[in-house]
Amino acid sequence: MSDPRTPTKPWAFWLLFFGFWLTFLVLFRGQPFNDPGAFWHIRVGTLIVDNQSFMRTDPFTWSNAGKFWIPQQWGAECLMAIGYRVGGFDTLLTLMGALLAGLAAWIGKRFLDAGLHVLPTAGLLAFGLATAGFHFYLRPHLATIVLMAVFMGWLVDFDRDRIGFKKLLWLIPLCILWTNLHGGVLGGIATIGLAVAGWAITRRFPLPLLVRLTLLVVACALGTLVNPFFTGMHRTWWSIVDSPMMKEYVVEHQALSLARSDGQAVVAFGIFYLIMLAGTLPKRPRVTWLVPLAWLALSVTSIRHGPLFCSVALVALADFLPETVWFRLLRKYGDTFAMEPREPRSIGWKGWSLPIIGVAVAIGLQRAEKPVPVIGYAWARFDPKLVPIELIGPLHEYALSKPEGHPIFNDANLGGFLIFNAPRLKIFMDDRFELYGEKWLEEYIDMVHNHPERIDEWAERGHFDRALVESDSVLDDYLKKPESKWREVERTTKATLYELK
Repeated sequence: MSDPRTPTKPWAFWLLFFGFWLTFLVLFRGQPFNDPGAFWHIRVGTLIVDNQSFMRTDPFTWSNAGKFWIPQQWGAECLMAIGYRVGGFDTLLTLMGALLAGLAAWIGKRFLDAGLHVLPTAGLLAFGLATAGFHFYLRPHLATIVLMAVFMGWLVDFDRDRIGFKKLLWLIPLCILWTNLHGGVLGGIATIGLAVAGWAITRRFPLPLLVRLTLLVVACALGTLVNPFFTGMHRTWWSIVDSPMMKEYVVEHQALSLARSDGQAVVAFGIFYLIMLAGTLPKRPRVTWLVPLAWLALSVTSIRHGPLFCSVALVALADFLPETVWFRLLRKYGDTFAMEPREPRSIGWKGWSLPIIGVAVAIGLQRAEKPVPVIGYAWARFDPKLVPIELIGPLHEYALSKPEGHPIFNDANLGGFLIFNAPRLKIFMDDRFELYGEKWLEEYIDMVHNHPERIDEWAERGHFDRALVESDSVLDDYLKKPESKWREVERTTKATLYELK
């Protein structure tokens, strides 16, 4: 039997980190780049770093040139741009994998402290992260997935009297940092608010402390004003959250559907969490054990909340697992996998040193262009079914033949690809729905689904002579007709490039 005073050994933490990091690099070699935002976020960060200033009007489109737009995820975008300059997409893939592996190892450390063996710990983490995996794209929202777990961990530790109120004050600067990385900070503040409300209802803490906790929530909310755009950031967030078009046409903003694999995965993990939580009965559940249920409910209304549910649920599960009947049965019949909980201690810099060295070695190999499998140069790849990489050359050649800022027509999901690979051109649109407005988006959706002939009207208005559209779409069917004004330049599985006759 282990001594509860003995902290968890670093080797188990390292095993979890490197296991999940290398697994991520193998299994998610191409997925992070299958989202249009993966491209334009890098370009936005590059412009900010190069110009050392923030844009307040759209710099990419000809259709909405000069319209108000701010880079509300500027901090993460600058980090992405710097990472790309260091070692291209290989380094971005490496850093993304390290971020998620670090999250897995940090949560895993909490399971190990709870007395669970490293093997079932890895299994539970794999279940949770695989459920959230449908949202693992190279975008700033990764910061929200990680910071939600960190906030949840501190709330759990405070509820357990492991940390005091003074340490919770660090949530204020973390909220400021989070604000400038991703709008998901609102979810973090809401999570704190839910916990405080639950503690007030259950009278977990005395009134003076509850007052201070309430003021902490207010301070975190006010901290979101510490950004380069003040309330402009909040107006942008609201325009995204309140957009009917986003909810109708963007899958990640739609309600959970059991017809899709992402909805099935979230429901499966939700049922698993409920079963594990039921194992604590008849003990009265702690407030922090119930907080993930709020995120499970939000996942039903919008599937994009599914990864956040997984993140906070894993942290809560690590806390209450030793108090479940399932853990007691495991100790009785498989004591190799379940032991006496250990005294929780921070892993410290000693524990993080080896992962940092491993990531640094990988980035060094990428900088030196050494094609080592998994961690070296040229490991990141693009799926030609989702990214039209064959068109990069023709588009680049065309852009160089035209004056900078020349317009081109494109489908929304191809906008980010053009912004990154043909920056000399001005695009028609992309997936930044907050820029275009509901009326403009309605007209666009109506055109691409019902009236493809309107592209000819746009050609006269925008003076473009190239169109990049998704292959086998309504627009593609119209443009390839012999009687149309367009001729095909090059076709790929994902997209087709046309030119005006």
